Amino acid sequence: MGDRASTSPGWHIRRNGESRAPAGPMEGSIIRGWPALLVVLLIAAAACYSFSPRPVPVFVPTALHPDGLLINGFARNGKRLVAVGEQGHILIADDPAGPWNEAKVQPDRGSTFTQVAYVGGDVVLAVGHDNLIVRSSDNGQTWKEIAFDPEQSIPFLGLAGPFDGKLFAFGAFGSLRISSDQGLTWQPVKNDAIGDHHIYAMVHPADGSLLLFGERGLMARSVDGGQNWQVLPSIYNGSFFGAIELPSKTLLTFGMRGNVFRSLDSGQTWQKSEVPAVASLFGGAIAADGAVVLVGAGNAVFLSEDDGVHFKLDSGSGRRDFSTLLALPDGDWLLGGDDGIGLRHGDTVTVPTAGAMR
Repeated sequence: MGDRASTSPGWHIRRNGESRAPAGPMEGSIIRGWPALLVVLLIAAAACYSFSPRPVPVFVPTALHPDGLLINGFARNGKRLVAVGEQGHILIADDPAGPWNEAKVQPDRGSTFTQVAYVGGDVVLAVGHDNLIVRSSDNGQTWKEIAFDPEQSIPFLGLAGPFDGKLFAFGAFGSLRISSDQGLTWQPVKNDAIGDHHIYAMVHPADGSLLLFGERGLMARSVDGGQNWQVLPSIYNGSFFGAIELPSKTLLTFGMRGNVFRSLDSGQTWQKSEVPAVASLFGGAIAADGAVVLVGAGNAVFLSEDDGVHFKLDSGSGRRDFSTLLALPDGDWLLGGDDGIGLRHGDTVTVPTAGAMR
């Protein structure tokens, strides 16, 4: 055929004139299957990576922020501070500014705590919803359950004592219990005089009796250590939410719409205090300088420097509700309410630092 290149089937001509044999069946299949082969290699590499050992990532410890928890009660024992609140949380700190760490409560019921009190040495008690009573003997670090009854679901609303060696836990629908062994065991007390009134506060006047205060103007007296109660004449129709005894032995009780009453004779007679604003009052304490401090709804803080005769408004209007406060030895206060814990120094309120959750 002379110098004519062969054009037989199956032969190809390169540009430089050299001839090349066609790709065989295996070579062609490899060329056509390279995408599938690449996918298989990628899957194998991913599998090797997934099952290969890797270091555990470092997570930031979860913190329970003091301004994100409803706080209902404070207690102090030396430097140790305890705060109790919603969903079964108890916070402890050795500095008001924090950190506030969460204490260990066993078992964790999730029931809201309403009040806390030291009852001797490092022993501290807390009460709450569902008839819950817990006790700590190590200064609030760990807590053990003493009583719990979710079937009745009746909340305890307060703690009082020890008065003549007895502790009192009280709350909704006339519930009242007495302990004579620092809260290890409790005996219920039922009295027809109290009925189903909610009980919010109790004091131990200078005459040795006991006075309790509750809803619908309830005031009752016991002269036998809390076993029997006599209802006293009503002095107003609203509920009493708290009561305190001043260093002068003057008694103060307070409640709805800014109503405050004082007694100089262990509760035999009462006079109404002057309060400049209408706000329900839930907590009271004696400041380091001797002033009486009451707190309540609508950012209310009232001060009295004349043993509770007159009060002045110490904070402006606002949406925050205060349910409790604790006066500190240096003149500062801890405020508790629906915005958690606030540390008041002068006219400034700051949020303490958070600690670790349990």
